[in-house]
Amino acid sequence: MQVPISSKLRKDVKKIMQIRMAEMAKPIKEFYNKKAQEGKPLDFKALQKNPLALLEFQRYAMEVMILQRNALIPKDIKFERIDANGVPCDWVTCPNCEENKVLLWLFGGGYVMGTLETRKNYPFLIGREGKIRSLLVGYRIAPEHPFPAALDDAVIAYRWLTSTGISPNNIIIGGASAGGGLAVALLLKLRDLNLSLPAGAVLLSPWTDLTCTGDSWDINAEYEAGVPKEFLEWMGKAYLKDEDPKNPLASPLYGNLENLPPLLIHAGNCERLRDDSTKLAERAKSAGVDVELKVWDDMLHVFQQFYDFLPESNQSIEEIGQYIHKILN
Repeated sequence: MQVPISSKLRKDVKKIMQIRMAEMAKPIKEFYNKKAQEGKPLDFKALQKNPLALLEFQRYAMEVMILQRNALIPKDIKFERIDANGVPCDWVTCPNCEENKVLLWLFGGGYVMGTLETRKNYPFLIGREGKIRSLLVGYRIAPEHPFPAALDDAVIAYRWLTSTGISPNNIIIGGASAGGGLAVALLLKLRDLNLSLPAGAVLLSPWTDLTCTGDSWDINAEYEAGVPKEFLEWMGKAYLKDEDPKNPLASPLYGNLENLPPLLIHAGNCERLRDDSTKLAERAKSAGVDVELKVWDDMLHVFQQFYDFLPESNQSIEEIGQYIHKILN
């Protein structure tokens, strides 16, 4: 399976993409062999035209690759599985963190991928930099559990967290990609439930518009050719099921953003979801929300994942840590 890598990408970013593609070789071969043994042989073109098969492959490849990369997590980072009123979560504790201050983290994966085991990196990276504990929320994913299952689980986890004695003033909500959109939807839901809101939110390349109509979807298509737009649209539909894609609790870009806490948004200018970040920032500012937006040159979707390669990735994480210090202190 050969996925085109844009010649327009910065040299070091292009190299990283090539490395990641090489890492995919083993799970690709294993998956194709598995399907052949099941009597369901696939080729790349067939895979692209079959969203359920592509999802099965993406989940399989993610499991193989990310579990391998988990070996890079420092041994002094502690993970503790807990039950938050029925929602599985992981406490992520770094040395010298303040345990009464918490980052509630909602992972990315298009609402259809992700597990507690495969989404450990950001809670420990940001928690370590911000010197706070992280609560990684294992919300249910689609298509097995469509909207509003993920949002319901996020609300339950937040309520559980505050019931343990953690003040909302000591909580930051964060998320990447779909998790970033879910984080904003959670803020809207908490506000509408008249619950105390957290001190702020940190959003990495948030997916805030499930209509997938931002100009950057097409403008930046060449930079992110690894996943076909049709599959991205399918992920949104799998999560929505019969829900209106402009429902603010699924696509918070269309919501009333008044009275939300401060937001920090980091995105890449080469990513397809760039407009989801810039438009969210514009509408939130118009609603009177304190927003800090930074669009990084030459960067792709959730570029912080390249923290072991790119200086910008580490710089972004450092700035997020500084922001958390500022908001919570």
